Amino acid sequence: MKSWYLVKTKPRQENTAVINLENQEYCTYCPMALIDNKRTALFPGYIFIYLDKKTENWSPIRSTKGVSNFVRFGLNFAQVPDSVIEFIKTNQMISTKKLREINNFKKGDKVQISDGAFKNCIAIFKSFKSDERVVLLMNLLGQQQTINIKKESVIRF
Repeated sequence: MKSWYLVKTKPRQENTAVINLENQEYCTYCPMALIDNKRTALFPGYIFIYLDKKTENWSPIRSTKGVSNFVRFGLNFAQVPDSVIEFIKTNQMISTKKLREINNFKKGDKVQISDGAFKNCIAIFKSFKSDERVVLLMNLLGQQQTINIKKESVIRF
């Protein structure tokens, strides 16, 4: 029975590993995103491979150009449930959108707050806190203060 397994690639060689494994007729999956016209791996340094543990020859995989090794937990190869692969495939576009949004702001950018108590105030973008919030620097009472705010409440100034 076939299952998905996790393979560690050499640095920035996910695409090389996929091409060479598929040339050997292995089935692979490497979630990618197109950001600034550049293909970027969603899981840098890793790809998934669909193998039958009993009938397929695994030995050529480790010596394939671009592949470092299988990911293991002790003596067991890291097996990824089909449901996880389906979840990644289903949410690949959402992940791509989030990665594009991250590139919207860079540390030091001036931003304007669009709602809430600080509506129309100007601040400096510091960092992303989570999927939903950002950290801003604002001058309050003559001192620079750090505030956390919903990401949707911030627009480029």
